[in-house]
Amino acid sequence: MLTSSWMLTVWRLPSKITNRRRPTMKRLIAATLTLAALALAAETANLLKPTNKTESWRLEQHDEAKAAMSVDGEALVVDVTNVTSESWHVQLFQTGLALKNGVEYVFTFKAKASESRSIQAVAGIDQEDWHMIGLDESVELGKEWKDYKFTFTASETVEKNNRIGFQLGQAKGKVWLKDVTLQPAKK
Repeated sequence: MLTSSWMLTVWRLPSKITNRRRPTMKRLIAATLTLAALALAAETANLLKPTNKTESWRLEQHDEAKAAMSVDGEALVVDVTNVTSESWHVQLFQTGLALKNGVEYVFTFKAKASESRSIQAVAGIDQEDWHMIGLDESVELGKEWKDYKFTFTASETVEKNNRIGFQLGQAKGKVWLKDVTLQPAKK
């Protein structure tokens, strides 16, 4: 009898330990995975709001230039219906960005147009004198989706009052944009 009782105790002890450890181990693994995901998200965080939300963007129209903004699935569409002699008379921006002087950023997006045309990818301050802060690139668009990537170092920024986006006033027609991101460059 003593041996039988002892065997029963030995059999139950690992079961109790295992039952106690499982929830603790599951919680530990879940916490570790959560922290790893948060660290990865912080490292690769997009500084911009969702591309396919019109409220994420400010569409500017100056003088006689005219354009309208809409959403097509995952893409934002800007339909330029009247242009002037200045490309900046139609502009699309995300504003209020806290970009830092001397920091290298990567600006990426996918774009296409109803007809081949050019646009400008630009970053500047969002107040008078509207100067550029490191990005001012011509982008050639075609009728098919294409990926674009620009790296720039921010300079002469204004605290929490910078903007990034596009000058679209070069030609009439539609421009589709999707997956627009701005991230600090990885070191």
